[in-house]
Amino acid sequence: NTTAITETLRKKVASELDRPAGSVTIGRSASGGIVFTGLGLPGRKTDLALAAHLVREALERNISHITLPVEETNPAVTVTDPDLQNQGIKEFVTVGESDYTGSPVNRRHNIAVGIARFNGTLIPKDSDFSFVKVLGPVDAKAGYRKELVIKGDRTEPDYGGGLCQISTTAYRGVWEYGFPILKRRNHSYSVHYYSPSGTDATVYPGSADMVFKNDSPAALLMQTYAEDGNAYFVYYGTRDDRQTELVGPFVTAGKPAPPPRTELTIEIPPGTKQKVGSPVSGLYAEWFRVITKNGKETTDRTSSIYEARPLYTLVGVTPEELPPPEIVPVTPLDDVVPVF
Repeated sequence: NTTAITETLRKKVASELDRPAGSVTIGRSASGGIVFTGLGLPGRKTDLALAAHLVREALERNISHITLPVEETNPAVTVTDPDLQNQGIKEFVTVGESDYTGSPVNRRHNIAVGIARFNGTLIPKDSDFSFVKVLGPVDAKAGYRKELVIKGDRTEPDYGGGLCQISTTAYRGVWEYGFPILKRRNHSYSVHYYSPSGTDATVYPGSADMVFKNDSPAALLMQTYAEDGNAYFVYYGTRDDRQTELVGPFVTAGKPAPPPRTELTIEIPPGTKQKVGSPVSGLYAEWFRVITKNGKETTDRTSSIYEARPLYTLVGVTPEELPPPEIVPVTPLDDVVPVF
């Protein structure tokens, strides 16, 4: 029933995906700071008639996936500052988006504080952008609250929990456009905030960073925005002729979650319990990025390995109840540094 398929697509897909193109004016304040009026998000419109036809054909031919036909419209961009114009800031280049709906209060707070630090950042032509360098210190003085971060085999509260939502959002835009990615690390285990698998980028000052090269014809200017559980990194500059296609994710199931793990500790009051890890299965995700630029096609691969983790519970005891310490091999430092 093509009519019913069309209506279902309208309710379930187009209502979530479609949006009008935005508009933005970029200038400077009296003090010299970069000022954005409006938000330059690209518009999206699902071709419902074609989508319904593709769904019907797929069902009849037992095909499991289709490419959703969506028309994208670039936002209107007006640049009033001569210096920005001279650096090639003139049009929309790309956008990174992520959804953090359902995040706890402290996580949402940290995302708001952190994402604001990148608004108005200029990335010169032919330069490398380091996320951690722009982010700066991550502590209470910087305005962050304690929220869950991954620390080795535990997930515990620490300052800045949730900042990987920002680095993931920044990464997605430049990765999708086809910029060279110089550094990127996935999380140690799969986190639902960073779906689809293999599109996340974890950071931690002094350990993990997200770095890319601006090999476009001009400087890049970032506009960052977060509202209603959605985060955006909009990049302005000068587009070139590159065309990029992302193919994936190809996801392979890994090990199932291990049996529950319990640890006796004097870190918490005797008789109490604290969960420091949720059960999660392992998986392997792979993406291919096909970039056509100056008539030459190249393909690169992004692979992400996510560990299986058990339900991990701490049980508070007295010092007398602690078992004698076990002699275990030293774990390399890279395996225990916290990540957001």
